[in-house]
Amino acid sequence: MAKTKRKNSEIEPIAFEKYIGEERNINIRIKNNKKTFETQWYPDRVKAQPQGNAYIIGNGPSRKGFDLAQLKRTGQTYGCNALYRDFIPDYIFSVDSKITLRMVQDEVYKKCIHYAPALEVNRYPPLPAVKRKTLNLDSYLHLIPNSPGWISGSAAMWTACVHGHQDIFLIGFDFREYGKNQLNNIYQDTKNYGPRHSDTIFDGWLSQFRNLQRMRPYCNFNIVHDSPPDFLKVSNPSDNLGKFKIYSYKEFTDKVINQAT
Repeated sequence: MAKTKRKNSEIEPIAFEKYIGEERNINIRIKNNKKTFETQWYPDRVKAQPQGNAYIIGNGPSRKGFDLAQLKRTGQTYGCNALYRDFIPDYIFSVDSKITLRMVQDEVYKKCIHYAPALEVNRYPPLPAVKRKTLNLDSYLHLIPNSPGWISGSAAMWTACVHGHQDIFLIGFDFREYGKNQLNNIYQDTKNYGPRHSDTIFDGWLSQFRNLQRMRPYCNFNIVHDSPPDFLKVSNPSDNLGKFKIYSYKEFTDKVINQAT
């Protein structure tokens, strides 16, 4: 399992390895003040192969009006949470239990590959108590590979890298530029979405994005945004990487989508 390593406060690059699955703890037993862990091997059932660009779709208002369907002509699409209400990507991610339950009830897993943390993977379909000793490896959901425990948008980016993509485009990632008490998510305040009115909510996400760039210096990370905030323009952790670019939607359409077809 790939691990994030720190040296002199810096995050080291992760060498690319083909993902085949991983071992995860499924139970903890405590006896005589000693912990023992039961583990289980989770094989990779997706066996993803990178094709074209990786398009990571966030749910920020900046993507309103952009036709997401055209992305599938030139690459693979990675989305998260309630995106499925309007568009079915190739891969979708959820880490929150409430939205995951809603997605399972809506049978999103029948329409695309649904990734989630181990806790959610082991819940669906539910097992009778007598079968709990061996968790269901035919879950409706798929384990986020070597999950770093990040939020869903970051997990989508992470997984695109695990799949082997090197050209990654972020669409609808609006960070916090709308400010406190302003809409920053298309699905904000709808069912299974709590209020998101803090201008600090994306601090963790931005840190994860910067860390991922350090972990995968051989990947190109591109942001599509017509009015990127100043702090986003310098979110690349090292200018000498030369792997970070911001496109307007017109530039993205003309230079990436149309040129690739």
